[in-house]
Amino acid sequence: MENPIRGHCHCQKIKFEITPPTEFCSHCHCESCRRTHGAAFVTWTSVPEAQLRITQGKELIKKYESSPGIFWMNCSHCMSPLFQTTHPAKGRIYITVASLIDKLDREPDSHVSFEEHVDWFKVNDGLPQYRDKASDRMN
Repeated sequence: MENPIRGHCHCQKIKFEITPPTEFCSHCHCESCRRTHGAAFVTWTSVPEAQLRITQGKELIKKYESSPGIFWMNCSHCMSPLFQTTHPAKGRIYITVASLIDKLDREPDSHVSFEEHVDWFKVNDGLPQYRDKASDRMN
């Protein structure tokens, strides 16, 4: 078993560990990710829920259901976005890579929901760009 990858929210009241391997690492450009994070895109990774361990502050995690079966989880103190779960991906938890303090076990491998990207940020990293969540390659 590899060493856990640690992370925390901005105020450090919530701390967690994920046990590798992660399942992917992608930059998401969907409007929901952009608006909930106030950013041009959000970089996500995921693991089966059993590979996430909240080591501090579990009671501070606030869930928001944006649509049926889609839950965003933030720190209720500093409001840092940390996790997401979706009904279609039951048993999997998505983790914001920006909340990690240790190096992830993989590099970003793609851009997803690229059809929703903002036009004021130019992407030129050479990674594949997909429509939706990696189903239809755009480039």
